[in-house]
Amino acid sequence: MTLSQVTNHVADIICGRSQIGKNYGVILVPEGLIEFIPEMGTLIMEINDILAKPFEGEIRKYVTKSLTQASRDLFNFLPQSISNQLLLDRDPHGNVQVSKIDTEKLLILLLQTELRKRRAAKTFSGKFKPLSNFFGYEGRCALPSNFDAQYCYSLGLNAAVLIREGLSGYMSCIKNLTDKNPTNWTAAGCPLPTMMGIEKRHGANKPVISKALVRLDGGMFKAYEAVRDMWAMLDAYKSPGPIQFQGAASDEINFMVQPPSAEVLIAEAKRMQEMEQSGNRLARDPTLLSELSQSRVKDVATIPTQFEKGNITVNAVKKYFPLTEHAGEVISE
Repeated sequence: MTLSQVTNHVADIICGRSQIGKNYGVILVPEGLIEFIPEMGTLIMEINDILAKPFEGEIRKYVTKSLTQASRDLFNFLPQSISNQLLLDRDPHGNVQVSKIDTEKLLILLLQTELRKRRAAKTFSGKFKPLSNFFGYEGRCALPSNFDAQYCYSLGLNAAVLIREGLSGYMSCIKNLTDKNPTNWTAAGCPLPTMMGIEKRHGANKPVISKALVRLDGGMFKAYEAVRDMWAMLDAYKSPGPIQFQGAASDEINFMVQPPSAEVLIAEAKRMQEMEQSGNRLARDPTLLSELSQSRVKDVATIPTQFEKGNITVNAVKKYFPLTEHAGEVISE
């Protein structure tokens, strides 16, 4: 998709949600997306090649005059804050550091322009007050789960064995991770050449370990593809809750290891659609809750001994009513 197509597609979703009274939502922008938009990818590639050679003078003027006409037009079209980021210091390989480009802010600026046009054409009457956040590092700051700890320990132990056996040129890897019992995992060594491809480094082709990209034929993407149109309009979410170290959900397998079932996701989305159409958006089918949430709904709180034996009187100061029928049933139990 081109930059214009991406903008129009997201604008269509915003307009669609607005028409059903949902002037809210979350849009996730993957890190590095910008270099996979065809014209942006071409522009970044040209800038990488241009800056791989020594030059004199002001960097912006030098790059602008060296670009092809199509890339120069795009470079000049971009907000200066974004185009300046394309000229920042290179990474150790001489390439643009795409993680430092505010892709989300670029899309917001383009969306604001597009939605203003639609508002003038009376095809959009909703609200658009975006708030952007970058979670490139915050997303990696969570406590390690049981799986994380066991997996990393296994990788390190396996790496030590590979070193002891004199096997250089291998990467430590652990297989059979879908088994929740780590004693059933399989340790292995993967030869580095099998993971390598050719990429440009400082303007020249070099053999490097290829980037791990989303596989469009993989189970993860296929599952998402099956429900993305429904998810765009529904409030289809499942809160996993905080990381647990014992009890329910403590040994859950993440989707990177075991992709979700497309059939299950479709069934859940259809059930959410039914509940929204019933008129109560706050309603939640207990079967759609996460494993942790379901365990907490079923949990029975222990009553302290002094409450059981003591002569205690409780007076209600305020009276509250459950928001959903299911919550009322649980309370009454």
